[in-house]
Order: sequence, then C-alpha cells, then structure tokens
Amino acid sequence: MTEQQEAATRALVESEQRYRRLFESAQDGILILDAVSGSIVEVNPYLCDLLGYAAADLVGLKLWEIGAFVDKQKSKQAFADLQETRYVHYDDMPLVTRQGKAIAVEFISNVYPVGDTMVIQCNIRDISERKRLESLQAAYESAVTTGLRGIVTALTAVLEARDPYTAGHTQRVADLCVAIGRELQLDATALEGLRVCALVHDIGKIAIPAELLSKPSVLSVWELALIRSHVEVGYEVLRTIDFPWPVAEAVRQHHERLDGSGYLLGLEGDAIIAEARILAVADTVEAMTTDRPYRFAKGLKAALDLIRTGRNSSFDGVVVDACLTLFEEKGYAFPTSPSRIPARSA
Repeated sequence: MTEQQEAATRALVESEQRYRRLFESAQDGILILDAVSGSIVEVNPYLCDLLGYAAADLVGLKLWEIGAFVDKQKSKQAFADLQETRYVHYDDMPLVTRQGKAIAVEFISNVYPVGDTMVIQCNIRDISERKRLESLQAAYESAVTTGLRGIVTALTAVLEARDPYTAGHTQRVADLCVAIGRELQLDATALEGLRVCALVHDIGKIAIPAELLSKPSVLSVWELALIRSHVEVGYEVLRTIDFPWPVAEAVRQHHERLDGSGYLLGLEGDAIIAEARILAVADTVEAMTTDRPYRFAKGLKAALDLIRTGRNSSFDGVVVDACLTLFEEKGYAFPTSPSRIPARSA
C-alpha cells in the first residue's frame, strides 16, 4: 500500500470515527433507514433512552412499525414524501415511550447517499418541555387578557353609569375601529388593541360634569377647554395599567390631527401613533352620524365627505381610504344599539 493510500485509509477511518462519536453522543434522537425498504439500520443511544427501547428492538423494523409512533399513517406518509422530495419536517409529531408516556417531538428527515446505497437520516428532537412551557405561557396570556378585559369593562361601566349616553358611542367607535383594522389587514392582537383603545377613549369624561356633557347650547371658552381636558384625564387614568398596546397614548392622541390642528398637544404627522389615527377617523364618523344634545346628526354622507376632504391633512389617508371602502363599497353599517343621545364630543 502506498503512502497516499495509507493516508486516504487513515482519513477514512478518522472520518468514520468522528461520525460515530457524533452519532453516539448526539443529544437528539437519530434513526438511519434504508431508503428503499424503509427498514431501520441504526439507532443512536439518545433515542433508545428517550423511547425506552433497546437498539435491537428497533433495528430491522420499518418506521411505521415502531410502537412509539402514534400516527402510523403519518409515518407511512413521511416515508412516501421522502421518496418523492428527499426531505420532510414535522414541527410536532406525537410519540409514546415504551412506558406509555406521551411526548412531542420535532421530526426532520432527509435522504443522502452512503457509498452505493441511499439512506434516510431521521433526526428526532424531544420538544415536550418546550410545548409544556408554551402551554403555560398561553394560559398566562389568556388570564392576563381576561384580566385586562375585566379592567376595560369596569372602566366603561363606571363611565356609562355616570353618563349612559356614552355607551352606544364607544361601542360603535370600537366596532368601526376593528373593521378599519381588518381592512388594513392588521393581525388579531392589533385588532384587540384597537378595540380596547376605542372602548376607553372617552374614559376621561368621568372628570367632566355630566350637565356639561349634555348641555344643549353653545359652550363657553372655559367649558370647551374643560371638555377637551378629557384626553389628558383619560391618559392619566390609563397610563399606569400595563396594557400590551399603547392604550393610554392612543386615548391622549385621538383628537390630534396630522396637520397639527388637533388638541391637546398639537402633534403632527408621524408623532401621532397608528392607533390614534384610526381612532380619530372612527370617532369623527360616528360622532357626525348620531344626534348630539346641541344638534341633530349630520348624516353619513357628510361624515364621509369630511374625512375625504381631510385626507392626508387632518386624517391619515390610508385610514380614510379604508373607512370609505367599508361604507361605500362593502356595505358596512354601525351595529344597532339602544336609542340614546350620545354625549357631547368636542
């Protein structure tokens, strides 16, 4: 044997040893299958420990013949897919250990040549603990969401008890906000945030005398200033609540306008957050389509004309377009609510 041949032989032996060490010490389960028959050729120690089977119990069986695989059809399908695509990946495959314990695994398989034969390598990772933690996290988030909804319900109930006219207004604004959000293809979490923002957007009116909210005549300068203070009061009420959305800031900004003509801060352009931009359009349209203590409703056409005129000046053009599409092309209508005169909206 020449030196080159000896060197090549040593390299091959070393490569095999490295592979063997990796195979034996891997902290993921590994199955090696014959690509033609689907029979198991090798199984590493980690998988034996995970499933509770000795290697001899598994070698020679086909993938779907292993008792650990709960879904036999899925195992057969995996093998069929491998024949066609040479790769499969399942995020969550159920297995059962020899002791009867259910576990979840990530299952990845691919086909590759070894010498003159083709083999399938299946990598099996135990994700049971990750799934357990995800389940706990989901339960926690659900409890938090339920708690936040309770807070919102309590806040709106306080306002409605003091000013029952506000209830229909906030519910209608919330419905339109969510509809606009859907038109803008916002995800479910963002839509829930919009709904919450809308339901509490007038919470600051708890600090305004009820007789002022329902006053049928023109407001004086100081009365108008007091009405407008509801956005800052609402912000102060909400800012210490740890919402997963910028609820307090949206409430503070919902009367701001892109050109700086709004109140109380006179914010312009990008300084106004997205939630407040949507709320501004929905609040304006709803306010104009319902009677006020000091005027009759101006109607939907007037409301839509107003936001159309204010497109990209007072109101966000994208939000305006979504709102117009809802009413003029998709037949959107406010949900019906008990007849009542909504509170004054400055």
